[in-house]
Amino acid sequence: MFTSYVKMKLCKKAHGTCFMGLLSVPTRRAIPGCTQWIIQARPLLAIAILSMLAGCTLHPPGETAERQAALTAGKPFAKPFAQRSIEPLPSNPSPEDLVRHALLANADLEQKYWEWRSAIEQIPQDGTQATNLVLSANLNLLRGLPASDRTTLAAGNDPMADIILPPKLTIAARRALENARAAGLRFRKAQFDVRNKVLIAYDDYSLTAELIRLEQSNGQLLKTTAMVVEARNRAGAAGQQDLLKARNEMDLSGNDFANMQAQLPTQKAIVNALLGREPDADIPVPVELPPVRPINCSDEQLLALAVKLNPELIALAREIAGKKEGVALARLQYLPDFSISAATDLKGVSQSLFGMVTVPFLRHEAIDAAVAQSQANLRAIEAMRRQAANDLGAQVVLDIRTLRDADRQLQLFEFTILPRANQVVTIARTAYESGHATLLDVLDGQRSLISIRRLVATLRITRAKRVSDLEAITGQRLEVVGE
Repeated sequence: MFTSYVKMKLCKKAHGTCFMGLLSVPTRRAIPGCTQWIIQARPLLAIAILSMLAGCTLHPPGETAERQAALTAGKPFAKPFAQRSIEPLPSNPSPEDLVRHALLANADLEQKYWEWRSAIEQIPQDGTQATNLVLSANLNLLRGLPASDRTTLAAGNDPMADIILPPKLTIAARRALENARAAGLRFRKAQFDVRNKVLIAYDDYSLTAELIRLEQSNGQLLKTTAMVVEARNRAGAAGQQDLLKARNEMDLSGNDFANMQAQLPTQKAIVNALLGREPDADIPVPVELPPVRPINCSDEQLLALAVKLNPELIALAREIAGKKEGVALARLQYLPDFSISAATDLKGVSQSLFGMVTVPFLRHEAIDAAVAQSQANLRAIEAMRRQAANDLGAQVVLDIRTLRDADRQLQLFEFTILPRANQVVTIARTAYESGHATLLDVLDGQRSLISIRRLVATLRITRAKRVSDLEAITGQRLEVVGE
């Protein structure tokens, strides 16, 4: 019976030691069976827990989708620029051909993409513990020889960096995700900005080519006019001042023609720069103006699209969400962080656990200031978004008014004034052939028609630029949205 009593006491003592967990005391005698194995395994368990804490990374919901979206959008930029095979432009590229090429080769757009990717890679960094697993060993020599019962192995986190509480990592990762989403939206905005710049640059290139053609026709008419006036002057039917005036107009027309010819290489270089090509790369001079792009949206729909779909406003909203997470993260700094380490001898006879809590008592003023700073940053970005929305609304109204006014004038010129000017030229030519009008009357009618065509060409390009600007603001193809 005494033997049974001793065994019961030893078993209770052994179980009490087992259930103390990692906080153990040195054991002087070996306890047989499962209990001894559990005691010896506790340091290994502690090391495993510390390893998981040191290497833990928290991934917020939505990170995988953001990464996949970036990989899909970045396929054109996967290889280094020198190794890419970009399809060359056709011999007579359309504006959309130029846009497609620019979206593959524009360096500013690629920069925005890699900024997006960089922001995504910040997410796991902010969601990972800043500390590392530190392993150490202490070897004691007894008479020059190592003693296993006096040799200890220890594992713990880096004492220079505490273990951060998981809620802090979660909020930091969510903040980084919002910033990455904002960067992705700015990449989307950059795509439409590049498209807008290419179309506007090509519109200018086309307008200059059209004005050159019209000025060339005008110069030929002025040359003929000067010849007629000179003949009349020799016949005494026109004064010297009429001849000088005709020659001045002819020279001014030639100067305008040469000036516009000099603009073509510069405008071509601007288009090539947007396309990532050499400045003197060939882009054929357009033989006609780009086609008129219809707008299938009302003014109210355009304003609503700008407010709802503008990439910059949505990006600022994402940044606001990130700033809110920053405020929450700053407040969590009031919570302490901790450090932990475990040690054991090689025989598994003695184990120890050491813990340390970093109480931010002395840093309360700094934490208060950090919270106030985060709140100030939040208020600043909220004000920025409000002002951006106001500026955007004003820009949309300006574009819409300019667009509608250009439509009104084009309607007037193309369906009323231009047919009437053509009729004037026809009547003047008929009258000249019948002897009831002079050649100068015919030439004046033709020059008036050229002036009207010049104005129509300028209106068409002004309208096209406003359409491109509205598409960049709304982030949508307007001729598709209204369908």
